[in-house]
Amino acid sequence: MPDKPWNVEPYVTQERIRTIHYGIGAIGAEVVRLCLSRPEIEIVGAIDSHPAKAGLDLGEAANAGRTLGINVAYEAEPLLRDVYADVVVHSIGSSLTTVYPQLISIISSEKSVISSCEELSFPWVRQPEISRKLDRRARETGVRILGTGVNPGFVMDFLPLVLATASQQVRSIHVERVVDVGSRRMQLQRKVGVGLSVEGFQRGANEGNIGHVGLRESLLMLADSMAWRLDDVTETLEPLVARRRHKTEFFSVERGYVRGLRQSVRGLSAGREVVRLDLEMSLGVKDPRDVIRIDGTPPIEVRIPGGLQGDQATAAIVTNCIPAVVHSRAVGLLTMRDLPVVPYIRPRPQPREEFE
Repeated sequence: MPDKPWNVEPYVTQERIRTIHYGIGAIGAEVVRLCLSRPEIEIVGAIDSHPAKAGLDLGEAANAGRTLGINVAYEAEPLLRDVYADVVVHSIGSSLTTVYPQLISIISSEKSVISSCEELSFPWVRQPEISRKLDRRARETGVRILGTGVNPGFVMDFLPLVLATASQQVRSIHVERVVDVGSRRMQLQRKVGVGLSVEGFQRGANEGNIGHVGLRESLLMLADSMAWRLDDVTETLEPLVARRRHKTEFFSVERGYVRGLRQSVRGLSAGREVVRLDLEMSLGVKDPRDVIRIDGTPPIEVRIPGGLQGDQATAAIVTNCIPAVVHSRAVGLLTMRDLPVVPYIRPRPQPREEFE
């Protein structure tokens, strides 16, 4: 709680949503740039403990093309305590255990939070104790917590649920996402094992440094939403080995070395596969795509040629969800399924004659 009550009178009639940006990495910077284009959003603060970012003007740190008169703070607590804001946009890491203290600090300062932390997208099953603590503290302070992004948070969980709304009966859901990482940032290429030997890939996978985080969370959200009681959940992760030489801006991959990964998770109910999520992230992909197949009545298949570009889509989803989170009547730990189906739509009354 703040040391003294907020003087909220100046903000009671405000039309703009005030945001603080916590983490100005690749995703965080993209969100900052997008928020600057939204007239309903006002950025009032920024936090980043990286020496290369802390102390800089936010415009410079986020490559916004102009200065903003907002310095990136190194320490979070003073800024969270002293600056009034509606929501904190949190873009730090994938592990909920690691970012939990940051999230608690944010909601204790009576601010809602939207985070790109993958394990926060649907944490109730795998992290029940942390989930309960976050939910309880958020309810105490009257704020909301949302974990979202392109995956998890949209293409392999929320979007299939939206499509399933048009089916009278759903028997199974299969989502396939194939991503060409050749033009993506170095951190992502490294995360999928580009350039490693097969042995190095396996070692990194065993240590938790290789592989996509959040696939299981997506599966659990789907199964929970469809009321499928899962008997078994299995996950596989394997390297994709280059048959020819590949070169990116950051890595040169010789034949026999890893060009990416294939990762799958499947859920069985009564011995029958009801959910399967297949993810390939590699170099040299010939047909990048997102495909959602619903075995139902009627059956549904949706294909997105090229697939959704991860960083751009994540920034869009986070930014577009800001108004929905701020204006939601619900409090506590939320998931994407708790928001309006189209969270970013802000209807504006139109003169009647425009429709005549």
